[in-house]
Amino acid sequence: MSHEPSFHVVGVSHHTAGVEIREHFALTPAEAEAWLAAERLAGRSAVLLSTCNRCEVYWSGDHDLSPWFQDFARARGVESSRAVIRLDGSAAVRHLYTVAAGLDSQILGECEILGQVRRAYQVAQAAGTTDHLIEAVFVGALTTGRRVRRETMLGRHPASVSSAAVDVAASVTGGLNGRRALVLGAGSVAEGILQALEPHRIAGVAVINRHRTRAETLAASWGAVSASWSDLEALLAAADVVFVSTSSTRPLVGADVLAEAVAAGPDRRLTVLDLSVPRNVEPSARAVPGVRLYDLDDLQQLRCPANGFDAPAIVDAERLLRHEIERLLRALDARGAAPKLAELHWAAARLAEEESDRALRELGDLSERERRVVRAMAERLVRRVLYPVSRALRNESATDPSLDAEPLRT
Repeated sequence: MSHEPSFHVVGVSHHTAGVEIREHFALTPAEAEAWLAAERLAGRSAVLLSTCNRCEVYWSGDHDLSPWFQDFARARGVESSRAVIRLDGSAAVRHLYTVAAGLDSQILGECEILGQVRRAYQVAQAAGTTDHLIEAVFVGALTTGRRVRRETMLGRHPASVSSAAVDVAASVTGGLNGRRALVLGAGSVAEGILQALEPHRIAGVAVINRHRTRAETLAASWGAVSASWSDLEALLAAADVVFVSTSSTRPLVGADVLAEAVAAGPDRRLTVLDLSVPRNVEPSARAVPGVRLYDLDDLQQLRCPANGFDAPAIVDAERLLRHEIERLLRALDARGAAPKLAELHWAAARLAEEESDRALRELGDLSERERRVVRAMAERLVRRVLYPVSRALRNESATDPSLDAEPLRT
């Protein structure tokens, strides 16, 4: 590499901040679109990635979005700048590739993040805040993430937050055989939970969602039943395990409601897994006797079976990432050198013309054919000197993943 790409990232993730901090950074789709619209009006290129585990801004160019992110953090009530990280150049590229491959997730190898990165990129495209560099890096990261899924053990045994939550529930309850479950939410995580519950001999599953029709559709697909929010207290009282994953920006389940749900008897136990960011269950519910409350950070600390893979699987994925990152960086380097190469060709052609003119003046009276031979010789020498350089750069450009990547699916 002769130069670093002007690509950057700033943000917070589960590596630097617990869920109690990350939830302050949660953005609604409308907020994200409004921010991107402002960036487009300012003539800047950026992508905003906001998930349960991270809130990160990727951008290209010489401007600096770090001060904005620090102001954003303070506006959200987060004063500590230690939670915010920034990476530049090839380090930022490597970070995005690692994120898209699921190697930077709380649940190592989880598969949802690839779709989240793709959606963030597509939203930025629609907002008009992508440029050639962002397109090359994101398309390369997404293509490589798909290869990790197809070509390594991470894809053959995919993990997810949903499967991890069900594994934890089975572990702490001594098994889900004969248990009754309640799922709050009807998004992709909720669907993953229903899928992960299927192999267990669960006694019954109920699904509640703000939009009843979505709950009905999801429940019907997996042999569960749907219910309305007015049934929440009764279903909590009958449930053994509760999975909560909605897009609400405030707690939906209070500690007092859970206390009532376990008040039926001294041996009553209720396991609650809050998979939402911001959290949808009041954290004070941890103090309620009979309630076992877990959040996303607990999921990682419990090191459930879905939380890791054998070393060979990680090594294979990281080897693939290193190869594809180097390929991208070489292509970006070649692309950055192309304008200078054009200038070099122009200067060399001018030099050949000047030197052939000088030689012709010294040679004196020559025929038109002899004069053409002299000029052709000078031009040929220039081409032979520059050809190896041009060929090497064309070969590098041919490996640019943004040129031969699979089309993105919406």
